[in-house]
Amino acid sequence: MIVVDIIQRNENLAIEISKYLIENKYALHTHIDTNKINGQGTEIVSIRLFFITKALLFDVIYNDIHDKFGNEDLLIYASPVSHISKDFGEKLRLNLKAV
Repeated sequence: MIVVDIIQRNENLAIEISKYLIENKYALHTHIDTNKINGQGTEIVSIRLFFITKALLFDVIYNDIHDKFGNEDLLIYASPVSHISKDFGEKLRLNLKAV
């Protein structure tokens, strides 16, 4: 399992992407946070959409999101999940898209 982060600047777009991910069984649910990116004298508002999914779905998700919602400030990356509860892990395996 992995945690996928999709970072961009538009909250409405994050909501659209979230619906798409759930409808296509890439995620059971998603989280959307509003954050600030600080760097080199600038402060930018960013929207972070994140969710847990199967690691083998990353390339499919990445390509689908870029094809359907791609824009210049879209950033997608993932981090491994080393531990997950038995019940939630089983729920993910049973309900997410088959790989």
